[in-house]
Formats: sequence, C-alpha cells, structure tokens
Amino acid sequence: MFDLMKFEFKKLLARRTSQVVSAGILMLLCGIMALNVVQTKTESSLGEVLGGTAAIAERKAQDDAHEGVLTVERVRDEIAAYRQLSFSKVDPAEVEGLSDSAAYELMVEAYDTEEIETIYDPYYAYLLSPWKAPGQEPCQTAAQVDDATAEGFYEAVADELQRALDDGMGGAWEYSDAERAYWTAKEDAVSEPLSYGYAGGWIDVLDCAGFLVFPLVAICVVLTPVFSGEYQDRTDAVLLSSRYGRSKLVAAKVVASLLFATVYYALAVLVIVGVALAFFGAEGAGLPVQVMSLDMPYGLTMAEATFLTLGLGFLMALGFAGLTLLLSSKLRSQVAVFAACAALVFLTGLIPAGGNGALLHALCLFPVNALNVQTLFAMLVSYQVGPFVVDLIGALACLYALVLVACVPIAALAFRRHQVV
Repeated sequence: MFDLMKFEFKKLLARRTSQVVSAGILMLLCGIMALNVVQTKTESSLGEVLGGTAAIAERKAQDDAHEGVLTVERVRDEIAAYRQLSFSKVDPAEVEGLSDSAAYELMVEAYDTEEIETIYDPYYAYLLSPWKAPGQEPCQTAAQVDDATAEGFYEAVADELQRALDDGMGGAWEYSDAERAYWTAKEDAVSEPLSYGYAGGWIDVLDCAGFLVFPLVAICVVLTPVFSGEYQDRTDAVLLSSRYGRSKLVAAKVVASLLFATVYYALAVLVIVGVALAFFGAEGAGLPVQVMSLDMPYGLTMAEATFLTLGLGFLMALGFAGLTLLLSSKLRSQVAVFAACAALVFLTGLIPAGGNGALLHALCLFPVNALNVQTLFAMLVSYQVGPFVVDLIGALACLYALVLVACVPIAALAFRRHQVV
C-alpha cells in the first residue's frame, strides 16, 4: 500500500503542468509577500515618508509608545489630553459642522507638523472609534466626547455592536432575536479591559490570508487528472482489471491526493507566515484581536485568530481536494473539472450581492470572500438553523468538513464502479 501511495504521489508531480503551476504559485506568493514588505509606507515624526523595513520599525515604535492595558481611567485621561491638544488653537464648535476634508484643512492650518502628527496618530482614532460617525475626522469625534462620555468606553464598544445589528449589513439583513442574542453574548464574553500594543506580524498574516486562494487553485490543477486522466489516457481498463485496481489503488490515489493538498498548503502558509513574522515581527501574539478593530466581538488573541484563519484555509484546501477528486471521477474532461473548481474559487468573489442578504450570506462561504479578516471577525455573518445559531467561522468549518467527508468516499466509489468501455 505504501509503495502504491508513493507511486501515486510521484505521479501527481510528474506532469509538466503540475510542476509549472505548483512552483509558479509558490513563487507568486513569495513575490507578493516581498512586495508587501517593500511597499509598506508610513510617515516619521519629522514628516519624512518611510518605506520597507524603516516604515515597519516606525510603526512598531508608534504602537510601542502606547502599549499597555486600556483601563477606563487611562482611556478617559488620554482622550482628555487629546482634546486639550486638538482644541488648544481651534474651538470644538468650529469643526463639528464641517465636512471631514474641511476639518482636516482647518487643523493643518492651525497646528504645526509635530502637533498634526499627534492629532492624527492612529492610536487616538482607535480610542475614539466607538463614537465615530461615518465621514468624521478624529478631532470631530473628540469634540463630542467629554470625560463622562469617555468613561463609558466599553459601554460604547458594546453599543457599537448593537448599532451594527440594528443596521443589518446596510439594510440587507434582519437579524433574528436568536442571532442578536448570539452576538451580544459573544461581545459580553470578551475580557475587559483590553490591551494595546504592536502586533504587526500577526496583523499582516491575517491581512494576507486571502492569498491562500492561490494554493487552492494549484491543488485543483494537480488533482484534476487523478481519475479523469486515467479515462482520457484509456488506462482505466488496465488499472481496474488489475488485482488491486478497485481497492488499494483507489485508496492510494485518495491518500496521495490529500497528502499533496496538505503539504502544498503547508508550504504556502510557511511562505506567508514566515515572511510576515520575519519582517514585521512576532510580538503581540497574546494581544486581543481587538487591536485590529474594536468592532470584533471575539475573545481571541492575535495568534489564536491567525491559527483559526489558517485552519479554516486548510479545511478549504482539503474540501476542494475532495471536490476535485469527485469531479475527476465523474467527468472525462480535465478542462471541465478544473473550470468548475476555478469558478468556485474565483468567480464567486466577483458576484455582486446587490443588497441581497441571503446572497451575501451564501457568497461568504466561498474562499475569496471567507478568507478576509473583516468578513470573518467583524462582519457579523451568522446562520440560523431552527433555534441554533452559528457564525461564519463555524459554518465554514462544518461546510468544508462535510464536503471533504462526502466527496472523497463518493469519488472512490465512482471510480471503483466505473464501467470500462
């Protein structure tokens, strides 16, 4: 059995197309991650635009300067200090009625470069985000947040979730009472007070997780001819009539295919995670996922959120491997097999939801949309079956595990029962 599996594994990589696509996609990922580092930009305290590793170091220094636990007292005092600076030369009433661009111009004219850098420090925008209205500059939000309001920081974060539920994805979805209770309970389970700090490497991995759709395509390309290639080459008659053709050989093909999908996905993850953590750093693994955005109602650390996302990607890889094997066992045309898989991977990301909540929920189950950190952790996508509610993460895990468990046995059975002409 082991020899058969080893033979089938080598056979997968023997085709020139498989070699070119597999190597090409890994090289593409390396190029994308290299550009991701090189194209990182930020502005220094002297107003100089920095790029690459210098920009990463500057961002780290900025976040490290605000590292610590966000107690209510700290949030109140820091927002008060921000208001004192922001309105030392401008009256709060002057910015409240302005557009965001007009407010920005007013602040730039009134303050020097160093003061503007502090006023537009992302950290203060982060602290003020629970009260931010659409199209507001941080100073405009701060004009409405006094000390008493700032002391309700965590209540404001909870209220932000309720507003999102009321909004219903921009009016596209009406959350049921069970769904609202589910998300409210998730928000309540987040430990307070939160901590803040630098987690650039983990954030970069999550931001780049969407590129894991490329390995899925490579897996589909390599596994497409596992069964259909035997039909096209007319070797099915020889294989199925051999002693172990309908038993051990089929099992060896399936095991080799899933092993390839596992190894190839692991290599792709190694590229993304390796480059991100090597250049952006591995600090901040234990920080809460809320360092990315306060509207994420998950009690996860950055490392846990990253491993969860990568784990979902692995289930997708195995699910698509199983689906490819099923199509390969049923169709003689390798082009048709690959076209069907590629359409599910890529074309589902091009379909506009058009304000249709049901369609939006369906599209979120496909890789291009699902492997997006905002979709996974902040979009509040949930599915209700009877009295039970499951979030997008749970739905993805169940769906792709089911696809794998259902497709692999059916594919093996279909090839075993194939009638040779």
